[in-house]
Amino acid sequence: METLNGARWAAVDWGNDRHSACVLDESGKEVDAFVVSHSAEGLADLVARLRRHAPVLGVAVETTRSLLIQKLLDAAFAVYPVNPKVSYAWRAGWKVAAPKTDASDARVLADGLRQRHDHMRPLNPDDPLTRRLRLLCADEQRLIGRRTDLVNALQSALKEYFPEAPAWFDDWTSPAAWDFILAFSTPDALGKASRKKLYGFLKSHHIGLHPIWQERVERRAASSWPSDPATVEAKSLLAVSLAKELRTLQASLDQYRERIEALFGDHPDASLFSSLPGAGPKLAPRLLSHFGTDRARFAEADSVRQLSGAAPVTVRSGHSQRVRIRRECQHDFRNTLHMFAFSSMVKSAWARAFYDQKRRSGQSHPLALRNLAGKWLQILYRMWQTRRPYDEARYIAALVRHRSPLVACLTNLQPCSNTVEKS
Repeated sequence: METLNGARWAAVDWGNDRHSACVLDESGKEVDAFVVSHSAEGLADLVARLRRHAPVLGVAVETTRSLLIQKLLDAAFAVYPVNPKVSYAWRAGWKVAAPKTDASDARVLADGLRQRHDHMRPLNPDDPLTRRLRLLCADEQRLIGRRTDLVNALQSALKEYFPEAPAWFDDWTSPAAWDFILAFSTPDALGKASRKKLYGFLKSHHIGLHPIWQERVERRAASSWPSDPATVEAKSLLAVSLAKELRTLQASLDQYRERIEALFGDHPDASLFSSLPGAGPKLAPRLLSHFGTDRARFAEADSVRQLSGAAPVTVRSGHSQRVRIRRECQHDFRNTLHMFAFSSMVKSAWARAFYDQKRRSGQSHPLALRNLAGKWLQILYRMWQTRRPYDEARYIAALVRHRSPLVACLTNLQPCSNTVEKS
């Protein structure tokens, strides 16, 4: 980017209550430094102060915090988000043993942007529909993580006073399992429950009366575990509380799922990601939200591989060389991509053949899955750029045309013994 005469570079070091701003000229000389409050009036004052120094060619911010960023974008400033690790390196190279203050951090950010703007990309937000979908998918994943924590806490509590209960359900993320605890919160309550009541519970939760359930009902009173009344009283209250919390959380998750599916159905790129084998109603919206709609965002497929962590990192020093997993990436993107790669093996013949080939060559499950994810990313990037849905038959025909070694594996799939292991 060519700078204009008298151009300025700015930065904002955000805080919970106030934000420190700094403006530099082309030579790096500080022309203004000020503090504004984190309020509607303070953000308006920030924009007004920056406009006085026009032309401000860019504003560096060490966050993508929505309110601050949105205010700057609405004012037509070019916003450059800076990773905290990058700004830390800038600070370390700026001055040895310099005191860390909000003002100095803003100064470092502005100077870093001034010197390195040619190698940085300004923030280009997606359309409102994509942004809403991205935020909802991210929040849904956090709530699912919260549900996992609550389920683990519930199972831990049950093991302390009600060790028979965990064996009743294989999946404790099921609402039926939580309702079971609410209905039969103690070993005594389960032991005294009649067969009619238990069978009624199973029927109301659409659980078929298979022999294993009949056996559980018949053995409900046959408990030889020691029992401590104090532990039962305390831990049963905890288990019921956790079950109620899980019920409430699941209601919120159902709302999120309904909203996400509605937004995804209205998105112009929905057909692209819905065509992916194994993506389903959960992973397809998440993948779309990570790619977005700005086709100029990624110059090549390798950029997406690095962002998602699918591309490994090669470390060379002297005569030694090693390859390690890329930890500096978007972890939500990596998790979503790995889950999709795992799910695709059920629906895609070549994906299963690719994974099995890697496993037979000696790769571990995580490494083989990571390589499969990287392979899928190349396909996803091409689909995304051309706006053409995925076609399994077309891709396999391309493998045949290019004489890929996978073609021989497609006719005789030999799964590895531990391919069911989850990443």
